Amino acid sequence: MSEENSTLQDVAVVNEETVSNEADVAAPVQTEAPAAEAQPEPQETQPEEAETEVESGGVEVAAPAEVPSQSDKIRKLLRKLDVPDDPNEQLMETIDEESLDRLPANVRGLLRHLAAAQRQQLNEEQEKFKVRAGELDRKEAELRTKARDLIRNRAQLNRVLLDPKLQELIKNSDVPEDQLADPYSEEGIQQRIQRGVAQAMKAFQAPITDAAQRAQQMAAYQDFVEAHPLMREKQFKSEVRSIMEERKSAGTQISLEDAYNLADRNRILREQQVSSEKERKARAASARRVQRSTQSSQPDVGDPVPKWVTEKGYDGARGQMARIKYLRDNPKALAKLREQQRRR
Repeated sequence: MSEENSTLQDVAVVNEETVSNEADVAAPVQTEAPAAEAQPEPQETQPEEAETEVESGGVEVAAPAEVPSQSDKIRKLLRKLDVPDDPNEQLMETIDEESLDRLPANVRGLLRHLAAAQRQQLNEEQEKFKVRAGELDRKEAELRTKARDLIRNRAQLNRVLLDPKLQELIKNSDVPEDQLADPYSEEGIQQRIQRGVAQAMKAFQAPITDAAQRAQQMAAYQDFVEAHPLMREKQFKSEVRSIMEERKSAGTQISLEDAYNLADRNRILREQQVSSEKERKARAASARRVQRSTQSSQPDVGDPVPKWVTEKGYDGARGQMARIKYLRDNPKALAKLREQQRRR
C-alpha cells in the first residue's frame, strides 16, 4: 500500500508540473492576441453569394443565372394554365378529333410540344425507377446470399462441435460422484477436473448446437424454395403449411416435399377443373348460337290455325275466340305457334 501511495503522489506531482508548464506557454499567446486583433482580417468572398464580380478593369460582370430544368419549366407552365386536379368528364366526352382540328395551328403546336415534354419527363422517371428497382433487387439478392452463408456457417460450426473426440470428452460430465476415485488422490483430482471441463463444454455447446440445428433446417428450407419457385407464392405456401399441420394433427406427419407435391397436385386439378368449366361454357354458347342460326334459317310454314276457323267459326265461336278454342283442342298447332313466336 505504501508503494501504491508513493506512486500516486509521483503521478500527481507530474500532472501539476505539466499543467503549470502549459499555463506558462499559453500566457504569452494570450498577451499577443490584442496586437493581432488590431489588424483587420481579410474577408473571403464566396462566389455563390456574390451577385456581381469586379474584373481588373473595374467593369462589373453579372453572375450567370441558373438555367431552370425541363421539369421546373413544365410545372410553371401548368400552374399558369391553372390545370385542375380532376378533369371534367362531360368536357372529356365531347372532345374528339374535330375539336383539335378547330384549334389554331399555333395552339395545336403548343399542345404537341407540351405533351412531348411530359412524355419525355415520364420516360425519364420510369428509367430512374427501373434503375432503383434493379439496385434494390441486387441488394436483396446479396442479403439473401449472406443469410444463406451465415446459416451454412452455423451448420458447419455444429458439425465441428459434434466431433467424436469432443463428444467423448463431454460424456465425462455425466459421471456420478460415486464412480470417481478418492477426491484427495491425484487420480480423483484429475477426474473431477475433467468432469468440470466436460460440464463447461456441454453448457457451451448446447445453445450453439440448438441454433445450428435450426440454421441447418432453415438452410434446407431455403434450398427447397430455390428449387421450387411456387413456394414464393403466399397462397401456395399457406396451403403447404396447412397440409403439414393437418397431417401432424392426425398423427400422420409428412415431409415438406410430400406436402408440396400434394398442394401442387391440388393446384393442377383446380386449374383443370376451371379449364373444363370454361370449355363447357364455350361449347354450350356455341351450341346455342348454332341452334339459333339453324332455327332462324328454317322457313316459316305459315299460321298453324286454318283460315276457315276464323272465317266460318269453331265450336260455336267466331273470330279470335274461335282461334283460341281451336288451339286449345289442338296441342300440336299450339306448340307450332309457340315455336314460331320463340323464333321471332
